[in-house]
Amino acid sequence: MDSSSRTPAAPAGSVRPPPYAAGVPDLEPPELAALVDVAERPRAGDWSLRAALVRYAQFRPGLVRDLMEVVRRLELVTHTHGRLLAREGPAIWAALEGGTTPPGDLGLVVEVLRVARDLDHLAETVAAWAQHRAGDLPDEAVATVTRAAAQRLDELGVPREEQTRPRRRG
Repeated sequence: MDSSSRTPAAPAGSVRPPPYAAGVPDLEPPELAALVDVAERPRAGDWSLRAALVRYAQFRPGLVRDLMEVVRRLELVTHTHGRLLAREGPAIWAALEGGTTPPGDLGLVVEVLRVARDLDHLAETVAAWAQHRAGDLPDEAVATVTRAAAQRLDELGVPREEQTRPRRRG
C-alpha cells in the first residue's frame, strides 16, 4: 500500500475511530452483526442512518454533529473489541437479550450495544423521514436519544473525540 492511501495516524493521546468503510466483521448471530452496523445498515428506501443524516444536516447540522459523535464513539468500542465480538457473539447477544451485564470487557460491549439499540430505533425514524421528507423534522427524537446515548457512553467511560479548533487562514 502506498503512503497516500493510508489513514494518517492520530496524534498521541487522541482517539480516532476506524473509518466506517472498514466494514463489519462476520458476527453471529446476524442480529448482532446488524446492530454493530447501526450506522451503515440500509433501512427505509435503502437509506442508512449515516446517509439520512446527510440530508437531515441540511436543516439541523448541530444535532447531526452531536449524533455523529455518539456513532463514532460506538464504532470505537465495536472496532476495539471486534475480536471479542467475533469470538463471544452468541454470549454477548444472550446477555443483551436477557438484560444481564457480564463482567469486564464483555459487559462494556453489552452496555454499548444497549446504546446502539436506541440508535437503531432512532435510525428507523430518521431514515423514514429522509425517504419521504414529509412531516416534521425528527428533532425531538434525535435530541433526546443523542443526549441519553452520550450520557450513557460517558458513564461507561467511552472517550469523547478530541475537539480541535479550525486553523485560521490568512
